[in-house]
Amino acid sequence: MFKALSRFFRAIGYMLSGKIDASTKGLNEDPHVVRARFDELIEKKRKSILQVRNAVAGLIRNLERKRTELKYTNEEMEKKSRLMSGAKAMAAKLAKDMSREAAQRDPEFIKCMKAYQDFKSSLELLGERKEGLEQDVEQNEQDSKGYEVQLQSLHRELQDLVDERERSVADVAMARETRAATEAIAGIATDGTADDLRRLRESVAQAKAEAQVTSRLAGTDTARQEAEFLDMAGGIEAESEFMDAVFGAGEEQAAGEEKATKEQKAQTAEKEQLPE
Repeated sequence: MFKALSRFFRAIGYMLSGKIDASTKGLNEDPHVVRARFDELIEKKRKSILQVRNAVAGLIRNLERKRTELKYTNEEMEKKSRLMSGAKAMAAKLAKDMSREAAQRDPEFIKCMKAYQDFKSSLELLGERKEGLEQDVEQNEQDSKGYEVQLQSLHRELQDLVDERERSVADVAMARETRAATEAIAGIATDGTADDLRRLRESVAQAKAEAQVTSRLAGTDTARQEAEFLDMAGGIEAESEFMDAVFGAGEEQAAGEEKATKEQKAQTAEKEQLPE
């Protein structure tokens, strides 16, 4: 019993699956459904392009920030270099008339020396920062170019997908119409047009036959019959007139000759009977 129920439910599942597959196939062959599915894919592609474009925009903003910072670092390094040169020149001017030991005890000289050392340390830090910025700018430029190429490729793919959508919709519509026309020609169309036309023709023929029967029974065709009889009578009279015209003169001549012959024979017989 359980096996029978299992087979029963499996059969129902197969039937529903078959109906779903058939329905899905029918929907996939509908031009509007094809367009809707392509629109969905196109929308996903556009969202991907938007994400990449936002990423590229962020990368470009970061690149511009790094370039600005690098420019500022170069300016600061140039400024520190000038300050170092100024501090060194000032210390040299102060130590012009001093010994080494005396200059190291002079407050102004010590001030210039410390300033020089601070400027030098700052310059070294700026140099390290500059090196890092230059590497970041170079890497960001490469990344942005790669993303721009990828973005252009995505735009081309999107345009190709839009073009494919129009071609696919047209192909599906044409295939659907072609199949319908082929089925109609083969007599297997499902719209019932051939059956409707056959029934219509049968109805027209039946109506014509009923009208003829009704006309004969009701005597509505009497005028038509009288016209046929008059045409027949006119034809007979014309034929008699024609025959008289052709053969009438010959018959009268033959009758006259026969009468003259009879009269001549009668006169001859009378003469023979008279006495001499």
